[in-house]
Amino acid sequence: MIFESWLQQLTEFNLVSLAVFFLIENLVLIYISVLIGRIIEPENTVLKKSDRKWVFSTLICNTFITVSGFELYRFRILEIDFSESIVSFLFDTLFLIILMDFFMFCFHFLAHRLKWFNPIHRLHHTHVETSVYSLYVLHPIETLGFGIIWLFLITILKFNFLSIIIYLILNLSYGIFGHLKTDIFPDFWYKNRLTKWISTTKFHNDHHKNESHNYGFYFTIWDKIFKTII
Repeated sequence: MIFESWLQQLTEFNLVSLAVFFLIENLVLIYISVLIGRIIEPENTVLKKSDRKWVFSTLICNTFITVSGFELYRFRILEIDFSESIVSFLFDTLFLIILMDFFMFCFHFLAHRLKWFNPIHRLHHTHVETSVYSLYVLHPIETLGFGIIWLFLITILKFNFLSIIIYLILNLSYGIFGHLKTDIFPDFWYKNRLTKWISTTKFHNDHHKNESHNYGFYFTIWDKIFKTII
């Protein structure tokens, strides 16, 4: 298994080398995000001076989370299913997405409703008109909070390695497209019986304009259940 072999090779790195490796990896992901933003809406993809430190702090926090996850794997606290079962892959992917969406919905809801947490989350909402950079303008406590949810779930439950990869790609994609001003989703998306349950660019943009609604990330179902949807 190639992926398992790669992880095994990484276990030979010391902690400093590992941190540098994952720092570069997370920096590349930010670069890819910005590149996509510039392709879709170049005039809107501008990094403000006041946001630079927050983008940098998010980079450091994401690197810490990645290193922590790998260390949990190195010490066999976090286990990964490396089987090539299609059934396992499909079930784990759907289960992981639903679980993460629910827990992040709860975390996001509390970020707006708890008096001590709201000022922390307020930083992200300084971007009323969003851009791809909005994805990285987060308080370190919030970034680490999302990271802890992620590490907690994949540690207590054993997921297929492909499901983890697919989820991470999906999470980055939705983070990018959810913060663009340009709605990339076609008109039928909002009317179709199936796709109307899946979040869109407009769905998250509306949250930035009306903070008491639309807390979900990938699905609209939790907002419909808890009556927080616009």
